[in-house]
Amino acid sequence: MGINPLDKVIGFFDPVAGVRRAQARQALGVVRSYEAARRRLTDDGWVSGSGGPNSEVGGGLVVMRNRARQMVRDNPYAKRMVDIMAANEIGAGIVSQANTGDEKRDDAQQDAWKKWAETTQCDADGRTNIYGLQRLIDIAKHESGEVLVRLRSRSRADAARLGLTVPLQLQVIEADYLDHTKNGPLSDGDYIVQGIEFNKRGERIAYWIFKEHPGENYQHVVGNNLTSMRIDAGQIIHLYNMQRPGQLRGVTTLHSVMTALRDLQDYHGALLMKAKVEACFSAFVRGASGNPLTGQTNQKGTHRQETLEPGSIFYIEDSESVEFANPSKSEAHILLSQTYLRAIAVGCGVTYDQLTGDLTGANYSSLRAGKIDFRRLVEQWQWLCFIPQFCEPVWREFVKAGELAGLWKAGPIAAEHTPPGHEMIDPTKDTTALLQMVRGGFKSWPQAVREQGYNPKTMARDIAGANKLFDDNELVLDIDPRKVSRAGLTQARPDGTVLPPTNIED
Repeated sequence: MGINPLDKVIGFFDPVAGVRRAQARQALGVVRSYEAARRRLTDDGWVSGSGGPNSEVGGGLVVMRNRARQMVRDNPYAKRMVDIMAANEIGAGIVSQANTGDEKRDDAQQDAWKKWAETTQCDADGRTNIYGLQRLIDIAKHESGEVLVRLRSRSRADAARLGLTVPLQLQVIEADYLDHTKNGPLSDGDYIVQGIEFNKRGERIAYWIFKEHPGENYQHVVGNNLTSMRIDAGQIIHLYNMQRPGQLRGVTTLHSVMTALRDLQDYHGALLMKAKVEACFSAFVRGASGNPLTGQTNQKGTHRQETLEPGSIFYIEDSESVEFANPSKSEAHILLSQTYLRAIAVGCGVTYDQLTGDLTGANYSSLRAGKIDFRRLVEQWQWLCFIPQFCEPVWREFVKAGELAGLWKAGPIAAEHTPPGHEMIDPTKDTTALLQMVRGGFKSWPQAVREQGYNPKTMARDIAGANKLFDDNELVLDIDPRKVSRAGLTQARPDGTVLPPTNIED
């Protein structure tokens, strides 16, 4: 369903009102949208249809994004989910290592990468390094469904003024900047869908981006800052998780659990009110002719008690008995809350203990089994989305910028990307199992190192440096497998000499 001219005019002056009108018009049709984008999360009924991926996402894009952000701000479980995903998917950062096969070239690129990426040089805002940007991007993706990164090439003068190793910086911007109201064909056969411009072959060629965040209320915003401008697709990284073929925009990770989160929040609010009422121990005195409690006066002049307070006594005339309030109690809310939380955890792709922090009844086997599927989901996102959509494009632009700066000549562009390792649930058991797999040939040493979040080349250099340090000082430690066996026995040197184990404290 397209946007009519009136919607475009209204959207120009009031983007929010324009979006609401477009959504209302779409709701009149049979296009199915996400339940999380309903006008009210408590609406009943099941609306089904055969809408395309972009019609369904576009119909509730803004509503779901705004609701997800509010839940992350106000709901502890929503915030916990986003934090847990970022902590496991990014951790301290996905590390990139040059790997062209040319050792001299790799060393030059890696040295420049360390100066540029592991400092605030890479951030256009100058606030964090590449790993901080990765965390920010991952959080924005889960919360808003998508995020944009603009590759800002700098002139030689600007690079010198800013002290940049390579003339490139990254600017992370929210998906709100992408003008989703920009739709329709162009005169040359190209077309725009939800702010993304395509050529005749269906290739992305440009993005229509606002100059300012459309939700900000800056006093200095004047002129056409709320009019989107065309930016070449080569300057934009659009990162999101595609759930349907042909899907152009991303959907918040909370979309399938938003209703459950809201229902659980309302239920907990009702339980809190019930607990307050139960805490108000009250007595009702019938047949008393004394002074009634002060309260609201009705038309007949009698007093009515309309609030509950702890220790309240209410007088009821024309009777001679005393009754004590006894609110009903139920423990079913514990089971109901746990059921909801388990459903929310499943919908978000995390485990129940990660979402709630509740380790009651957990043991090594249950924790390990519960993390298997979670880690697979994390690795899917890392290797199938985040690394190809962000890490590799950034590395390519970094190498090209280094070529322009004369740091190295044009040549192959290749890098290895190492995600953070998963924490061992039981280090003794997990290390033993890992060692047996490597010794049995079921897993290579570099693969085992990568699973722990380290780069094999860097690790090999560190080990070689440590071994040289031990040999230069004639140290034989229990941790050195070249000289000491796993049983703690000394092993002969290649020349036949045997050194006794040295206590490092001596």
